Amino acid sequence: MLDHMFNLSLLMFIQSLMMFSYFYKHILLTLVSLEFMMLNLLFNIYISLLSTNLNMFFMSLFLTIMICESILGMSLLIYLVRYNGNDYLKTLNLIKW
Repeated sequence: MLDHMFNLSLLMFIQSLMMFSYFYKHILLTLVSLEFMMLNLLFNIYISLLSTNLNMFFMSLFLTIMICESILGMSLLIYLVRYNGNDYLKTLNLIKW
């Protein structure tokens, strides 16, 4: 049973990687696909902790890091939309030396 859930989680993670590579031009869709990846990793951690009967403290720590990452991404998105007027990555030059 746990093997099937692990395979499903792996399939969903690969699908989120494909979404991340397909929607690379929009920051909002990139952030959504990153959150989908983090949710898959959280599910994967839950399966592995459930199978080994360990403490679930690491899940709360990972969930806290996930929330901080999403808040940081959304604040960056709001800043870029106010500054540029859109969320396209083609107008954003990340290599500014």
